Amino acid sequence: MNTLFSDTNTYRLKSTLILFCFTAFLAVPSFAQKTNGTVNSLLKTEAYFNNLAIKKGLNQAFIEMADKTGVTFRPNPVNIIDFYSKQEPADFELGWQPDFALISKSGYFGFTAGLYTIKKDEKLSYGHYLSVWKAEKNKKWRLALDAGIEHKKPVKEVDPQFIDPSNYKYPKLIGPKKVKMREDIVFSTDLLFSKALIRSGNKNFSEYYADDVRLYFPDELPFIGKQQAINFIDQRNQHITSNPTFVDRAFSGDLAYTNGKASIGVNKYNYIRIWKKGDDSKWYILADMYVEEASPQSSPKERE
Repeated sequence: MNTLFSDTNTYRLKSTLILFCFTAFLAVPSFAQKTNGTVNSLLKTEAYFNNLAIKKGLNQAFIEMADKTGVTFRPNPVNIIDFYSKQEPADFELGWQPDFALISKSGYFGFTAGLYTIKKDEKLSYGHYLSVWKAEKNKKWRLALDAGIEHKKPVKEVDPQFIDPSNYKYPKLIGPKKVKMREDIVFSTDLLFSKALIRSGNKNFSEYYADDVRLYFPDELPFIGKQQAINFIDQRNQHITSNPTFVDRAFSGDLAYTNGKASIGVNKYNYIRIWKKGDDSKWYILADMYVEEASPQSSPKERE
């Protein structure tokens, strides 16, 4: 189930409803990028973003959609606005569609992931991206993080998974200290995971991965589900270590992400992990992406 789409020149989602959404919203006005508390608002924002790239060019689209502190992994994290302000106009065609998305209970924090294609000189290349979105006080979604990996051409479809909260109950009257404490809990969880990897190896992924986790690794199609992800890790037979450097968490306390540095064998990576609080109040990794470190001259393996 770790393979995705099949057509040579186009890609599509299996759901007829989602196909309708992405054709219907190509010409949506700017209010379509505002949160309404549902994951569908993220899908509309992605469609708006894609259309903006067609109309104004890729660089301007990223500049307009980015949060002022947003980062893109190139392959190390750099400010989105600073990066795209210095780029020449793209000499390729880029398209993307989310196939995985989730929004927090607060409606102001979420993530999307999906297939992208790059067409240049009549040649197609493929990959998957992972984006974190945060809404401003005016409810406009802003891109807080963007990263991705290249992989071979997908050959099968996968059912899209777009997740709204099962309920919208969360403590709303909390101060800055409480918010910081909540972030520290997620950071400490990732740090604890990192220490467990050093102490007792890759078997710890089984404890921290959610059942429906998605693993994104360079040159590999996404691995969907805990068993597929762990099988891949076991087959590589290389010790993985990681160390978190950053955390951010939804105000509602149910969704978060961390990023940091990882080593797999002799290779170095930047990683991004999406965390979701389980019904047992433990934190589990819902998406895990590894972006291989490279020199600034190397081709970035991510959504351009």
